[in-house]
Amino acid sequence: RTSFTTCGVDILWFGTAREMFHSIIGAVTGHRNTYKRRDVLHCDVSDGNTMFLVEAISAESAVPPCPEGAEKEWTPMRNGMASDWGSAIDRLEPGVCPPRTVSHFLGTLPFKSNTSMLNTELEFYHNLESYFWLAYLITCNCAGPFNMRRDW
Repeated sequence: RTSFTTCGVDILWFGTAREMFHSIIGAVTGHRNTYKRRDVLHCDVSDGNTMFLVEAISAESAVPPCPEGAEKEWTPMRNGMASDWGSAIDRLEPGVCPPRTVSHFLGTLPFKSNTSMLNTELEFYHNLESYFWLAYLITCNCAGPFNMRRDW
């Protein structure tokens, strides 16, 4: 088991669509930085692995209340982050991913990129497509904020 000092809340606990997309953009930015700076691919984008960053372990940090005097359009804007880097691939490490066609054991199926399922070379844009599917499936399956799921 691993313990981190960074706290997060599942992305399905968004307050508004704006906050959800802000969080996904934050996770994509973090993903871009790990790829550009360290040549690491996450390889397991999903709703359970994309989180809101919270400042402290408290109800107010997890679901921020609307401050007094805030404008009608106020929305919490928590930053997003990717978690569970256990399936990540370090492309600089020799022998870890010889042909870089590791899609047969990485990723969460509903969020996997179409091309990565064809056992092609794993690239940065496959994870970007996974973030697209993440946003698409959240908007389809959530009826409202704070984890209100649709009953199909």
